[in-house]
Amino acid sequence: MNSSPRTTLTEEYVKLEATGPHVRNKIKSGKYRQSAITPETLIIELARSLHACGSPAYELEQNMEQVAASLGRSTAFFSTPTALFVTFDQDNQSTRLLRVYPGDTNLRRYAELFELQRLIRSNVLSIDEAWQRLQVIKSSSDGYPAVASIASYGITASCVGILVGGNLAAVFSSGLIGLLVGVLVIGLTRLNYQTHLINVIAGFFASAIACSVQAWIAPSHFELTTLSALIVLVPGLNLTISINELATQNLASGSARIAGALTTLLTLIFGVYMGYGFVSAITVIPASVVPQSPNLLPSLAITIPTGLCFAVLFRTRYQDIPWLLVATITAFGSLRIAGLFLSPFAAVWIASVVAGVVSSHMAHRLRLPAAVMLMPALILLVPGSLGFSGMSEILLHQDLPNGIGLIATMMLTAVSIVAGLLLTDVIAPSVRSSERW
Repeated sequence: MNSSPRTTLTEEYVKLEATGPHVRNKIKSGKYRQSAITPETLIIELARSLHACGSPAYELEQNMEQVAASLGRSTAFFSTPTALFVTFDQDNQSTRLLRVYPGDTNLRRYAELFELQRLIRSNVLSIDEAWQRLQVIKSSSDGYPAVASIASYGITASCVGILVGGNLAAVFSSGLIGLLVGVLVIGLTRLNYQTHLINVIAGFFASAIACSVQAWIAPSHFELTTLSALIVLVPGLNLTISINELATQNLASGSARIAGALTTLLTLIFGVYMGYGFVSAITVIPASVVPQSPNLLPSLAITIPTGLCFAVLFRTRYQDIPWLLVATITAFGSLRIAGLFLSPFAAVWIASVVAGVVSSHMAHRLRLPAAVMLMPALILLVPGSLGFSGMSEILLHQDLPNGIGLIATMMLTAVSIVAGLLLTDVIAPSVRSSERW
């Protein structure tokens, strides 16, 4: 690092809006005061923290190479969903292998790490100060209690039930099942259950309850109800990120991520299949009610509570929620308006371009990572529900041609989104593509 003047860590926190009293208290108490932190240690731990927040390979590798260069280290990174390789050229090209695991998206921590990267690249912080701040970021709470996350599962399920055209019984039952799914996910995660086992259990209960409602309580559409209740677990976003990684020549990470997304989808569908088989063995499930999609204005109104729930589920900082809502409404509004005049694939492509440009522009002006706006906005565009429906057709109805057709549509929809995001780099060249996520 050069010899330009630097502010102290405490002064930098006071200036930043994201700073809270807990940060200043920890700095003043010296809880995280360290000595003799090497640049290599800082680089490795910062890369590990970014990976834990869900950073894609192309974003992590490019940004961390810039951070390492600002610290006077020539470093190469190779990121996959389960491993991170870091090679330091100065030390006889020594390579460190970090065993990492895919984590849940945490936009609060991601934004704070993004700001830390910016300060390191600008030579504002010394190595010790950057290390102290990194420890504070890693130890800070997410800001949302478990009850808020559980409520977000239920509200999101009800909102999606309306968007996919479910009737009143489907909307209410999907909301209640969504609450149960939230309890199962949070509770079983704290008990250290494996993710795929949680998916099977959640899929079983969601499907069994949805089929029971349709069989004994009120006419409904158990498939749409189950999809709405499980929508937070459907890996549509991971599928889209994997296609983007493949498009940016991160072949190892993209291939591994798409395999993980398909495995998640299969475990969900297997749980749904078992729940359906359990209820159908007891009674006959009546025919489903034909779905009726809502009009444009009600759909846009629904995106507001949906966006707020995404803010909780993605652990967004409070001050970033307004920008998240703007991007979410813009993306979904563009999708619905374009869908009135264009084919579905063209509408998705245009909506992803609009979401990418708006998110990039706002990120550039507000000095935020574009992922804060873009990731929640893409949730309503990603094709995970198509894959879910395709697998359901194959397993529940033995309709192989229709199921394969829906899965192919899922992949083409993901490609349309990625094509829109790549075009964003051309339309908004002032914002680096490495900052998009």
